[in-house]
Amino acid sequence: MIGDSVPWREELQKSARRLLRWNTQQRWTHRTYFLAEKDVMMGAYAIRRLIDSGKTSSLLGARRYPVVHYPLVGRVPRVLDRFSPDEFYNLDKPTRSQIDVARLCNQIIHSFVFQIFLTDEGTTSVMFVSDRDRAQRLHSISFEVIADLFSYVAREDLLHRESTLLDGEEKITNVSNHDLVESGRAVYEDDERVFIVRHD
Repeated sequence: MIGDSVPWREELQKSARRLLRWNTQQRWTHRTYFLAEKDVMMGAYAIRRLIDSGKTSSLLGARRYPVVHYPLVGRVPRVLDRFSPDEFYNLDKPTRSQIDVARLCNQIIHSFVFQIFLTDEGTTSVMFVSDRDRAQRLHSISFEVIADLFSYVAREDLLHRESTLLDGEEKITNVSNHDLVESGRAVYEDDERVFIVRHD
C-alpha cells in the first residue's frame, strides 16, 4: 500500500523526462541501458501500486495506449531463448494495437522478454512479453508513449472519492482532474496539474 503518492508521482515525472531524452539517443552505454530499464520497470511498478492503493482515478487502469504486436513463429521460446526474440517472433509483421494501463504494467513487471532497441526511425522502444503471452506474441511500445503515460499519472490529482455498497461489497470511485477535463467539465490552464472548471 502506498501512503503518500506525491513522491511517487514526482519520480514518474523525472522518469518521463529521461525517457523522452533517451527516445532519440543514438549512442547507448551499458549504464544507459540499465538506467532506462530501471525507469521503465520502476515506473510500471509504481503505477500498478498507485492503482492498487486507490491513489489514481478509477478509470486509469482501463485507459488504453498504443503498442505493436509481433506474432510467434515456430516453437515457444524457453528461458535461454529470451535474449533472441527475433528468432521466435516475426518482427517483419507488426500489428498495431492498444493495451490498457493495468495490463501494460503487469506485462512489463512480469516480462519474460524485456529488451530496449532502436527503431528504423531512430527512436527508442521496448520489446516485452510476459510469461502468459509468450506463446502468442511479442509486444513493443515506444519510449515516447511510456513517457506520456508516466507524465499523465504524475500530473494526476484526485479530487473526489465516493464509496457505495453493491451487493454487500464496498466500491470506491475516484475522480481526478484528468477525468473532469476528458469529460469536458474542465480545461487545463497550464501544462501542470492546474485546471479550471467550466461553468457554461
